[in-house]
Amino acid sequence: MPLAWVLFDWGDTLMSEDGPADTPMALWPEVRVIDGAAAVLAALAPRYRIAVATNATVSDRTSIRRALARVALETFVAEIFCFRDLGLKKADARFWDAVAARLAVPHAQLLMVGDDLDNDVLAPRRAGIASVWFNWKQAPTPAGVVVRTIERLNQLPALLTADFA
Repeated sequence: MPLAWVLFDWGDTLMSEDGPADTPMALWPEVRVIDGAAAVLAALAPRYRIAVATNATVSDRTSIRRALARVALETFVAEIFCFRDLGLKKADARFWDAVAARLAVPHAQLLMVGDDLDNDVLAPRRAGIASVWFNWKQAPTPAGVVVRTIERLNQLPALLTADFA
C-alpha cells in the first residue's frame, strides 16, 4: 500500500526548539527553521500530503500554524496533530489511531519522521506506522534497535524513493 501522508515532528525536526519552553513558539521573539526543512517539504508536497505530529504542550494547532507561517512552512502542512488538541501524546497508541482516523487512511499509508527515537520512531512503529529517525544530533542507536535513519532532512526524499516507492 503506497504512502499517502508524511508526518513530521515539529520541534527540532522542522523548527528549532531554542526558545522559552513556557511560551508558544508563535510568540517567541525569534524562530528558526531546521536546515533543509523548506526544501524537503517542497520536494515531498507534490507526491505526499504533509502533516505535523507533536507532543507540544504549550502550543495548540492555531499557534503551531502561526509559528510555521513565520518560517514559510505553513503552506506545505495540511494537518496538525498536537497534545493540546488531542489530549494524547505520541507514546499512546490512541494518538496514532486519532491521526489515522482524521486523515481517513490506514496506518500503513502513514510515515512519521522525527528527532526523538522513542516518541517519533518507536511509538508510531508499535502502532503499525512506518517511521524514520532524523538523527541530526548523531545520538547512538541503542543496541538491538534497527530503524531507518537520516542525519539531514535532504536525505529523506531518496530514502522514500528507495524504501517506499
